[in-house]
Amino acid sequence: MARVRGQLDAPLLDVGTVREDYWERKEILLPSLSRLFKPKGWRRWFYKEQAPKIVLKRLTQSDWDKIDEKSQLLNSELSEEAVNYAPIIQKYNAGKKLTDKEYREINEYGVKMRPMTYMMLQQIIDEPNMSYEDIKIMMEVLDDFDKDTLLSYVSLMTSEKASVMKRVYDKRMKEAEMIRQ
Repeated sequence: MARVRGQLDAPLLDVGTVREDYWERKEILLPSLSRLFKPKGWRRWFYKEQAPKIVLKRLTQSDWDKIDEKSQLLNSELSEEAVNYAPIIQKYNAGKKLTDKEYREINEYGVKMRPMTYMMLQQIIDEPNMSYEDIKIMMEVLDDFDKDTLLSYVSLMTSEKASVMKRVYDKRMKEAEMIRQ
């Protein structure tokens, strides 16, 4: 790159920092709820209906500990039942067709996992401040598109934590291996 007189010495872009800052707070629009927020009175002539938004925050370790504390009993119950669903999941991953009974079993397992999802949403939603019951009602009112969008962002944010933990684990294992040698 050619230097121009008076050019600032700008640092190179650090993508890791940008990625971390990007996930500090994430705003998500929920267009399926816009019908509940129609302007009233004379404003309806000048303002369009707007989609409400929620703000997600990145969870800290203490937030994860709170979720684990609240859902300890549910976690143990789900982990015991997960053994029964492992063959169905392996069959699905192998590309084989599942029967209606197997689909129902997976759906029932998903219903049992909902309280865990709601507890996680209660911690991860920064604005507005919502209780467990509020989140439960919101998830029932949302359409499939908004629900999938919200849960995909939550999944993305939680998998980011898992990828960071894996990187730290790999780094520690390399250090331990170097010490052994």
